[in-house]
Amino acid sequence: MAVAADQPDAAVDPANAIYVNQGDDEPVQMQSLCMNCHENGMTTMLLTRVPHFRDIMVASFECEHCSFRNNEVSFTGAFGEQGIKYTLTVAKGDLQALSRQVVKSDSAIVTVPELELEIPAATQKGSITTVEGLLMDTASNIRLLQEERRAADPTTAKLIDDFLAKLDSCQQGKRDFTVIVNDPAGNSYVESPGGNPRQDAILHAEHYDRTRQQQVDIGLLAPEEAQASAEQGEIDASDPHHGPRAVGASALQKALARIQGDKADKIMSKYTAPEEVIELPGHCMACNADAVTRVFQTSIPYFKEVVIMSNACDTCGYRSSDIKAGGGVSDKGSIITLDVSEQDDLRRDVIKAESASISIPEADLEVTTGSMGGLVTTVEGLLEQIITALRQTQTFQLGDSASALDRSTWGAFFKKLEDCMALKQSWTLKITDPLSNSFIAPCAESPDTDLRLTSEDYQRSAEEDEEYGIDHLKKYAGEGLNMDSIDLN
Repeated sequence: MAVAADQPDAAVDPANAIYVNQGDDEPVQMQSLCMNCHENGMTTMLLTRVPHFRDIMVASFECEHCSFRNNEVSFTGAFGEQGIKYTLTVAKGDLQALSRQVVKSDSAIVTVPELELEIPAATQKGSITTVEGLLMDTASNIRLLQEERRAADPTTAKLIDDFLAKLDSCQQGKRDFTVIVNDPAGNSYVESPGGNPRQDAILHAEHYDRTRQQQVDIGLLAPEEAQASAEQGEIDASDPHHGPRAVGASALQKALARIQGDKADKIMSKYTAPEEVIELPGHCMACNADAVTRVFQTSIPYFKEVVIMSNACDTCGYRSSDIKAGGGVSDKGSIITLDVSEQDDLRRDVIKAESASISIPEADLEVTTGSMGGLVTTVEGLLEQIITALRQTQTFQLGDSASALDRSTWGAFFKKLEDCMALKQSWTLKITDPLSNSFIAPCAESPDTDLRLTSEDYQRSAEEDEEYGIDHLKKYAGEGLNMDSIDLN
């Protein structure tokens, strides 16, 4: 595998090239023992970030005496909060899909259902490659002992040759196939050229809660801890209402936003003055050790009652805070529109729920539901986070490997966003939330007297009612139950 990091003149194998954002960090080189010829070789290590993913360390070894080469990827920081499963559908002749980059951790399971191929976890080191490179490496590993098999068992060798012919046809784009990367640690990644798998026609990304066995496999739980907790029972993963893939009304239980950073803490401190804090026993989301969850309810003026839940782990130091909606489900969705024309508008507090979408017509920007999760910030902070997220996810369209047209198009787009943040022109922020769980603070004493801020209700569509389980609540209401009395939190 070759490493192409800001080195346009380097000759690399396109099937196995690594395109990383080196930034200001320089690679570290050191001599180390070659395990092939036992002479000294050179190890190069680089700490970098994969777009739309996380920080990783790429290590590459090369021996000048025997030309032996090796590389691996180590993941820095914590495991993902959930496991991740990518499903990429590659059509015959789709060479761009074969060129998509893949980050595969050593805990990931890779399958190609059409070939009945499965690469189990821990059988390969973590690596950065492409879809084509992943299949090429798999074929190379299978071919290593093929000559010995032909001598010892010609029948089995013939079956493997037939399988390799199918694998080669997939690698060359001569047939349709599907690649599934399932990583319980959440440390694997498949590139989406647009930066958003939700809008990718051939790539589907699904997050899921890890089972106890998966936590044991990746080292988050000791076997004896898993056995002890298993005695308390575990929700079946296939349970459509309570399992990790629950749909419908369970979506309403998600937090409006996660409080991260000092800025978010300061914003919430304006509105929160808890009279009573309830402490509940719980578990850390990162290491699953015992931790205390603190809960209190407060009211944000001109918005609604919210429940703030804070979890701090003394074992690993992980901290998280969530804001959940209090009370019942709103009868209608809401559209909040803010005309941003003064500095005071940029300083307005914003709560953007995960169910909300954002649009800025002047910049031709639309952020779909769930793209950025829930946020507690200001108008200026919201725009900063959008720009930062786009720069991280669109590195493939902005770096040296991008075409001149892509760089020009994205450069003009970012110029519009930066002009909006600098208030070089007036612009409009529009937040649409089917659950009415988003909020922009008024500058006046009352939203009714704030001329630049408007909020209107709208009737949810049938699709939105089904997605959030509202149709089931309406059914209950028709049977004589009051919707406002149904508290899903």
